[in-house]
Amino acid sequence: MFSLDVPDETLDVYKHFKMKGAYKWVIFKIESKEKVTVESTGEPTSTFAEFAEKLPKDEARFAVYDMKVEQKDGCKMHKLIFFLYAPDSADSKDKFVYASGKSGFKSKIGSVHKELQ
Repeated sequence: MFSLDVPDETLDVYKHFKMKGAYKWVIFKIESKEKVTVESTGEPTSTFAEFAEKLPKDEARFAVYDMKVEQKDGCKMHKLIFFLYAPDSADSKDKFVYASGKSGFKSKIGSVHKELQ
């Protein structure tokens, strides 16, 4: 597991997202191969298409998306989906840094409901 620095300000944005529903999604960027920062957030009314549009076409990122799900009984829930986004066009070293740092980063932000790559 590759250890990344996750500054308090990054964790504060994530906590605000998770606990207060302040954002629909948060996209994180690893800077200088060592520190995770918040690259962008989406308003609570943002769509998945807007989220996908914000992801860079040739760089890896971490992201968490707040998906509303309706269960069979009609109960509506929020599920946090973690993404390790690494497009084929991304630099292989960049993809390696994100893949290596994923477990450590996830342990710092806490639980999510589902993980997608």
